[in-house]
Amino acid sequence: MKGGGINLSTCQRLADIIGGEVIQSTPVCVIMRLRNIRATILGRRTRSPLALPFMLSFENNGLNLGESVLLQREVNPMLDALRKRGLIVTAFHNHWLFDEPRLMYMQLGECWNGSV
Repeated sequence: MKGGGINLSTCQRLADIIGGEVIQSTPVCVIMRLRNIRATILGRRTRSPLALPFMLSFENNGLNLGESVLLQREVNPMLDALRKRGLIVTAFHNHWLFDEPRLMYMQLGECWNGSV
């Protein structure tokens, strides 16, 4: 991020770390990986990125945001891991009423002033 922002190669390296793909690199680096969760919504199997995302964004101003779908049993371990790393949980909620298993969504954020 030093010197004006994240370039495509840095964005790609970040995507490689999580086994994801670059969705866009400018003006914000956005990377995504779909969670491998066998889920249904309204009784139908879904692989939609709206239902199963793990997404991260990195902005030139140091604002880093993320969202991940979680199973209920993953919530507390994820909270513990984020806290240990100094990340802030900015929201936690569900998206769907008729999902199986119950899918929960956690948003996180941090402001960073270093360089990648």
